[in-house]
Amino acid sequence: MVNYSEIKSQLNNHIFPPGGVFMKREDFVALALGYLDFPAIKYRGRGTGSDPSGFDCSGFIGFLLKAAAYSQNIPRHVNELFDSFGFLIHEQFVSPGDLVFFSYKGGVYPDHMGMMVSKDEYIHSPGKDGSRICTRKMERTAIEPRTIRDQIYFSNPIGFKRITVRNERYQKAFLED
Repeated sequence: MVNYSEIKSQLNNHIFPPGGVFMKREDFVALALGYLDFPAIKYRGRGTGSDPSGFDCSGFIGFLLKAAAYSQNIPRHVNELFDSFGFLIHEQFVSPGDLVFFSYKGGVYPDHMGMMVSKDEYIHSPGKDGSRICTRKMERTAIEPRTIRDQIYFSNPIGFKRITVRNERYQKAFLED
Protein backbone atom coordinates (compact mmCIF):
# COMPACT_ATOMS: atom_id res chain seq x y z
CA MET A 1 0.00 0.00 0.00
CA VAL A 2 1.30 3.43 -0.92
CA ASN A 3 1.78 5.79 2.01
CA TYR A 4 0.50 9.04 0.47
CA SER A 5 1.16 11.20 3.53
CA GLU A 6 4.81 10.10 3.65
CA ILE A 7 5.29 10.88 -0.05
CA LYS A 8 3.53 14.22 0.34
CA SER A 9 5.76 15.08 3.32
CA GLN A 10 8.87 14.28 1.29
CA LEU A 11 7.60 16.38 -1.61
CA ASN A 12 6.75 19.31 0.68
CA ASN A 13 10.34 19.30 1.93
CA HIS A 14 11.71 19.52 -1.62
CA ILE A 15 13.33 22.91 -2.19
CA PHE A 16 12.43 24.78 -5.37
CA PRO A 17 14.00 27.96 -6.72
CA PRO A 18 12.77 31.26 -5.25
CA GLY A 19 9.79 32.58 -7.20
CA GLY A 20 9.58 29.35 -9.17
CA VAL A 21 11.00 30.84 -12.32
CA PHE A 22 13.14 27.88 -13.37
CA MET A 23 13.90 24.40 -12.15
CA LYS A 24 15.95 21.41 -13.23
CA ARG A 25 14.26 18.87 -15.49
CA GLU A 26 15.26 15.98 -13.25
CA ASP A 27 13.67 17.71 -10.24
CA PHE A 28 10.39 18.25 -12.09
CA VAL A 29 10.35 14.62 -13.25
CA ALA A 30 11.14 13.45 -9.69
CA LEU A 31 8.22 15.54 -8.44
CA ALA A 32 5.88 13.87 -10.95
CA LEU A 33 7.17 10.36 -10.20
CA GLY A 34 6.43 10.99 -6.51
CA TYR A 35 2.74 10.79 -7.44
CA LEU A 36 2.90 7.37 -9.10
CA ASP A 37 -0.04 5.21 -7.99
CA PHE A 38 -2.09 8.18 -6.73
CA PRO A 39 -5.80 7.99 -7.68
CA ALA A 40 -6.84 9.04 -11.19
CA ILE A 41 -10.30 10.07 -12.36
CA LYS A 42 -12.13 11.03 -15.53
CA TYR A 43 -12.28 14.75 -16.37
CA ARG A 44 -15.51 16.22 -15.00
CA GLY A 45 -14.85 19.95 -15.24
CA ARG A 46 -12.67 22.67 -13.83
CA GLY A 47 -13.60 22.12 -10.20
CA THR A 48 -12.34 18.54 -9.92
CA GLY A 49 -9.38 16.37 -10.84
CA SER A 50 -6.54 18.63 -9.75
CA ASP A 51 -5.58 17.36 -6.31
CA PRO A 52 -4.14 14.15 -4.81
CA SER A 53 -7.61 12.77 -4.02
CA GLY A 54 -8.04 12.17 -7.77
CA PHE A 55 -6.25 13.60 -10.82
CA ASP A 56 -7.49 13.87 -14.38
CA CYS A 57 -4.79 14.30 -17.05
CA SER A 58 -4.71 18.09 -17.28
CA GLY A 59 -5.39 18.52 -13.56
CA PHE A 60 -2.32 16.39 -12.81
CA ILE A 61 -0.08 18.57 -15.00
CA GLY A 62 -1.52 21.77 -13.50
CA PHE A 63 -1.00 20.41 -9.98
CA LEU A 64 2.65 19.59 -10.76
CA LEU A 65 3.28 23.06 -12.16
CA LYS A 66 1.76 24.70 -9.09
CA ALA A 67 3.81 22.41 -6.82
CA ALA A 68 6.91 23.51 -8.76
CA ALA A 69 5.98 27.16 -8.04
CA TYR A 70 5.27 27.92 -11.71
CA SER A 71 4.35 31.57 -11.44
CA GLN A 72 2.19 32.15 -14.51
CA ASN A 73 -1.36 31.29 -15.53
CA ILE A 74 -1.88 27.55 -16.08
CA PRO A 75 -4.71 26.57 -18.44
CA ARG A 76 -7.00 23.90 -16.97
CA HIS A 77 -8.09 21.80 -19.96
CA VAL A 78 -5.90 19.75 -22.30
CA ASN A 79 -7.15 21.74 -25.33
CA GLU A 80 -6.13 25.01 -23.70
CA LEU A 81 -2.73 23.62 -22.75
CA PHE A 82 -2.15 22.47 -26.31
CA ASP A 83 -3.38 25.71 -27.89
CA SER A 84 -1.77 28.36 -25.73
CA PHE A 85 0.80 26.93 -23.33
CA GLY A 86 4.50 26.54 -24.07
CA PHE A 87 5.82 25.96 -27.56
CA LEU A 88 5.68 22.98 -29.92
CA ILE A 89 8.79 20.89 -30.33
CA HIS A 90 9.67 18.14 -32.78
CA GLU A 91 9.65 14.61 -31.39
CA GLN A 92 13.39 14.14 -31.96
CA PHE A 93 14.07 16.99 -29.50
CA VAL A 94 11.77 15.77 -26.71
CA SER A 95 13.27 15.84 -23.22
CA PRO A 96 12.02 14.73 -19.82
CA GLY A 97 9.56 17.30 -18.50
CA ASP A 98 8.06 18.09 -21.91
CA LEU A 99 4.31 17.63 -22.34
CA VAL A 100 2.89 15.01 -24.72
CA PHE A 101 -0.59 15.19 -26.27
CA PHE A 102 -2.84 12.50 -27.71
CA SER A 103 -6.18 12.34 -29.51
CA TYR A 104 -8.48 9.35 -29.51
CA LYS A 105 -10.88 11.08 -31.88
CA GLY A 106 -8.76 10.62 -34.97
CA GLY A 107 -6.22 13.36 -34.31
CA VAL A 108 -8.75 16.15 -34.70
CA TYR A 109 -7.94 17.78 -31.36
CA PRO A 110 -6.03 16.83 -28.23
CA ASP A 111 -8.06 15.16 -25.52
CA HIS A 112 -5.39 13.50 -23.40
CA MET A 113 -1.93 14.46 -22.16
CA GLY A 114 0.97 13.43 -20.01
CA MET A 115 4.54 14.46 -19.24
CA MET A 116 7.64 12.79 -20.67
CA VAL A 117 9.90 11.20 -18.04
CA SER A 118 12.40 9.91 -20.62
CA LYS A 119 12.75 9.90 -24.42
CA ASP A 120 10.18 7.09 -24.75
CA GLU A 121 8.18 7.00 -21.52
CA TYR A 122 5.63 9.36 -20.02
CA ILE A 123 3.64 9.73 -16.79
CA HIS A 124 -0.08 10.45 -16.91
CA SER A 125 -3.46 10.14 -15.30
CA PRO A 126 -5.24 7.57 -17.49
CA GLY A 127 -8.54 9.45 -17.30
CA LYS A 128 -10.66 6.63 -15.94
CA ASP A 129 -12.26 6.40 -12.54
CA GLY A 130 -10.55 3.77 -10.41
CA SER A 131 -7.25 4.00 -12.28
CA ARG A 132 -3.91 5.28 -10.94
CA ILE A 133 -1.20 7.71 -12.02
CA CYS A 134 1.24 5.57 -14.02
CA THR A 135 4.05 5.62 -16.54
CA ARG A 136 3.67 4.27 -20.05
CA LYS A 137 6.11 3.40 -22.79
CA MET A 138 5.49 5.37 -25.99
CA GLU A 139 4.61 3.14 -28.93
CA ARG A 140 4.16 3.78 -32.62
CA THR A 141 1.42 1.63 -34.10
CA ALA A 142 -1.01 1.74 -36.96
CA ILE A 143 -4.32 3.02 -35.67
CA GLU A 144 -7.57 1.70 -37.03
CA PRO A 145 -10.47 4.14 -37.05
CA ARG A 146 -12.49 4.03 -33.82
CA THR A 147 -9.97 2.00 -31.84
CA ILE A 148 -10.43 1.70 -28.12
CA ARG A 149 -9.43 4.68 -26.04
CA ASP A 150 -6.82 2.88 -23.93
CA GLN A 151 -4.76 1.82 -26.92
CA ILE A 152 -4.59 5.28 -28.39
CA TYR A 153 -3.27 6.78 -25.15
CA PHE A 154 0.09 5.12 -25.48
CA SER A 155 0.37 5.25 -29.26
CA ASN A 156 1.11 7.94 -31.76
CA PRO A 157 1.17 11.28 -29.96
CA ILE A 158 -0.14 14.28 -31.90
CA GLY A 159 2.34 16.75 -30.42
CA PHE A 160 4.91 17.71 -27.80
CA LYS A 161 5.26 21.03 -26.02
CA ARG A 162 8.01 22.55 -23.93
CA ILE A 163 6.89 24.39 -20.79
CA THR A 164 7.82 28.06 -20.99
CA VAL A 165 7.70 31.25 -18.97
CA ARG A 166 6.59 34.41 -20.76
CA ASN A 167 8.61 37.56 -20.35
CA GLU A 168 6.60 40.25 -22.14
CA ARG A 169 6.63 39.04 -25.75
CA TYR A 170 9.30 36.35 -25.41
CA GLN A 171 9.14 32.83 -24.00
CA LYS A 172 11.91 31.07 -22.11
CA ALA A 173 12.04 27.38 -21.20
CA PHE A 174 10.85 26.75 -17.63
CA LEU A 175 12.94 23.60 -17.17
CA GLU A 176 16.73 23.72 -17.26
CA ASP A 177 18.99 20.82 -18.25
